[in-house]
Amino acid sequence: MRIRLAGVLIAMAVAPAAAQWPPTRLQNVKVLSPDISVRALVDTMKGFTRALGVRCTYCHVGRDGAPLDSFDFASDDRLPKQKARIMLRMVMAINEQHLSTLPQRRDPAIVVSCMTCHHGLAQPRPIQQVILTAYQAAGADSAEATYRALRTRYYGSAAYDFGEVPLTDVAAAAQDQGKAQDAIRFYKLNVELLPASGFAYRQLGFGYLELHDSASALAAFTKQTQLQPNNPEPKQMVDALTKKPHR
Repeated sequence: MRIRLAGVLIAMAVAPAAAQWPPTRLQNVKVLSPDISVRALVDTMKGFTRALGVRCTYCHVGRDGAPLDSFDFASDDRLPKQKARIMLRMVMAINEQHLSTLPQRRDPAIVVSCMTCHHGLAQPRPIQQVILTAYQAAGADSAEATYRALRTRYYGSAAYDFGEVPLTDVAAAAQDQGKAQDAIRFYKLNVELLPASGFAYRQLGFGYLELHDSASALAAFTKQTQLQPNNPEPKQMVDALTKKPHR
């Protein structure tokens, strides 16, 4: 059993009761009524760990691997627990004060929950932001290594978008900074990992045009025509590029 308010799973603090787990008494309840049952609370907490991809120690005072009856669940010493309360109130406000006023609302109603944004991540940042942060901090090698590591770990989950767009966004950001060679590196990585994507080859082709490398651009657009035979754009680019000398 789980307790919901406007469709949102809500958690509160549990205090260990005389070295007993599960506890028999709730303390330091600040988000909802303390009438929530212990069973509902424990189930709700399990939902939070899955939504954020964390363990109890992310929010609560305790040691990973130690018995749960040794945790101080009532303590507010952990900053993430304080942030969690704010986030829960935000979710409640979205569902109760905003979504509830939508005209002709769908049935069953769509509601926001922790999983809506987090998808198994403690910090729900788009992968573009993660890779660009690595790029700004330590360059293209770090950015590529970060992307490959995240893809290895999270591919197939809902955590990050490993589709054809994010790496092209990173490449475009590099271009905007005047780093066309780095942009090509990211476009080529996209093609390597998504060899059936006509869009990836399209972006690679335009990336080469930024470097005035029409021969490489022609190769990319030619590959795009093979992947997207009904798309007139790459055919037009191939025609245009074959009418002038190539570098």
